[in-house]
Amino acid sequence: MQPTSGFSRSPRRNTRPLSAVLLAACLALALPAQETTNKTFFLPKSRAAAAYVLGRLSNQELIDAPRGEFVYAALLQRKGLEGKYRVEAIRGIAKIRGTDPLAELAAGLRELDAKGEGSEAVIHDLAHLLLQTKAEALSAGRAPLEKLAQEAQLPLTRETAYAALLTADGAGDQTWKAAAANPTHLAELLGAVTLVRDAGLRAGYYPRVEPLLHQADPPEVRRAAIRAVTAIPGHEPETFATLAGMLQAGTERAAAVAGLQRLPRSAWPKENQEALVTSLVAYLQSLPVESRTEPEAALAFQLASDLAASLPAEKAGRFAKTLRGLGVSVFVIRAVPEQMRYDKSLIVVEAGKPVTLTLMNEDAMPHNLVVVAPGALEEIGTAAEKLAPEPDGEGRLYLPKSDKVLYATKLVESGQQAKLSFTAPEAPGEYPFVCTFPGHWRRMTGILAVANDVEAYVLAHPPAGPPKMTEWKIADLSAEIAKVDATRDLYRGKEFFGKLACVTCHKLGPEGVSYGPELTDVFHRYQDSSTEVLRQILEPSLVISNRYRAFDFELNDGDEVAGMVVSEAPDALTIQTGPAPTLIQTLKKADIKAQKQRATSLMPSGLLNALSPEEIYDLLAFLKAGGAVAEHHHSH
Repeated sequence: MQPTSGFSRSPRRNTRPLSAVLLAACLALALPAQETTNKTFFLPKSRAAAAYVLGRLSNQELIDAPRGEFVYAALLQRKGLEGKYRVEAIRGIAKIRGTDPLAELAAGLRELDAKGEGSEAVIHDLAHLLLQTKAEALSAGRAPLEKLAQEAQLPLTRETAYAALLTADGAGDQTWKAAAANPTHLAELLGAVTLVRDAGLRAGYYPRVEPLLHQADPPEVRRAAIRAVTAIPGHEPETFATLAGMLQAGTERAAAVAGLQRLPRSAWPKENQEALVTSLVAYLQSLPVESRTEPEAALAFQLASDLAASLPAEKAGRFAKTLRGLGVSVFVIRAVPEQMRYDKSLIVVEAGKPVTLTLMNEDAMPHNLVVVAPGALEEIGTAAEKLAPEPDGEGRLYLPKSDKVLYATKLVESGQQAKLSFTAPEAPGEYPFVCTFPGHWRRMTGILAVANDVEAYVLAHPPAGPPKMTEWKIADLSAEIAKVDATRDLYRGKEFFGKLACVTCHKLGPEGVSYGPELTDVFHRYQDSSTEVLRQILEPSLVISNRYRAFDFELNDGDEVAGMVVSEAPDALTIQTGPAPTLIQTLKKADIKAQKQRATSLMPSGLLNALSPEEIYDLLAFLKAGGAVAEHHHSH
């Protein structure tokens, strides 16, 4: 069998990065292999009485309960369950009632909405499922969605329904026309823009949204327009200019600050950053000390710090000192959408002083933020991957019981945030912060640097600029490919094997996971040719073995699934959608409407773009050594 060229991290759709596909895999994949158990279980015939009995069960007891309409209803509405149980519940209820899964999903949202704000976490789960539905299906089932958009009591539910209607409309304007006459409905429709998954659709909304930024009344519409315009691609520079003007004028300051933070750093023009920082510092100085940790002030602190960091060193240091002199250490950390990383990799605080970290999750997947003892990142990350999804005493998931876990948020759902306030350790050092959701810890991490002298630490550790990116070709590197031998820095090669996340999917000697192909003998398979091994990395779709080829599956109920086929039975396919046993699923062949083989590798083609030639040679040498670092290590 020819090995695949992919040293890939995990399956991903051609148009969506890793995290979105893992989300789809977790939320919209197959049902559990067994839908009933033999456990003796009795439920009252009354719906209300059955709900009371089921409400007294733990999550695991509910998962193990024999399936029926009342159990499905409980699975649909129970907090803290994996998305696959929501999918199972919707399908099960629809089958029992002889209805459509989309109709039952809308009905489930309506019931949860009636229970109030306490149901918002589950509404978020169902919203993800709803907004993954194809536009044609949403259009055919739009009547209950229109009713939900008009009558639901929670803004989240109404915005979710509006986002589904926008998706159903495509390039049409039916929903816009219906909402435009009512300011409340228009504000919620604008809020729904950020939920629409198709970036192309969002881009088409700019002519409708931009004029609303300049209308003072009603204020809720302008605030919603500020939020919406930052989710629209292709107009970032002009959006930055508009929001910066609002901030400096004191117009909708809170919304403008939040909007500017959502824009990519590459869209921040250099010419007016100092004026913005000056305006923000003046605003923060005007606040009472006790108000400086409130959410609005925290965002202003973070924006001022981020803008100041981009200024020349002398000015950056002066502003940083002024901000620290305001008496608080407040930081906002965002989960970058569909990139499985935080937007900050370094935070510096003073030893023994109060700190407030706010995690804002703008990604589609859930994330947390855990601060651990120096040197404990791998230990805690590895331990978290082995945990069952059972909450601890504070309701936190995937959090190992260890004295090396210092501070931790709960798992934060998409669109939500969590605040972590604590006193920084007295001992200076570099304390990693990390997301412990399984599979995330190798990429989603940063450093909380605790220092006695913050200014001295910052001067000694200036912020790194964006990495240099080069689209390497074989011709660029082949002339010196002979450098790949045992004299290379194998420890550095091992480091990049981890940083590039190869280790999360591939086994190399004692390192890695057996999800992708075994790499210990990869050089032997390519006749000991460094050039050919490099070619497989730079051109990952050149050779793809059948075992590691990805397929897209369209199911009869409209769901879409992507994964590699692990095994095939007469009536079912077993597929794997990511590097974890929990991502192995079984699809009944009768449920598969269409199956399409992908022509491209699951591995991203630009894997080495951020590395230098010397770093690439070290990585290749590590592969050539089969992961046996200690025997061959030679440091430059």
